[in-house]
Amino acid sequence: MEIIRTFIAIELPEEIKSDLKKLQDSLKTGRQDWAKWVSPDSIHLTLKFLGDVASDKIDEIVMAIEEAATGSRPGSLRLE
Repeated sequence: MEIIRTFIAIELPEEIKSDLKKLQDSLKTGRQDWAKWVSPDSIHLTLKFLGDVASDKIDEIVMAIEEAATGSRPGSLRLE
């Protein structure tokens, strides 16, 4: 059985990812040996880290999330 590192996340709009890339580029000008830079395309907002999950449990998790979200209104996010 395959184990998958799993989390529940919100995908960010391309405009925000583009802004984050610009910010990253400006921060990379110095020497930061302690920093680990990730691709802006991989940046997301993690709501809950689930850890290592058996692949046969993924469908069950997706259904639980869909059920929990039923009837929920969309939210908004403002970054400054």
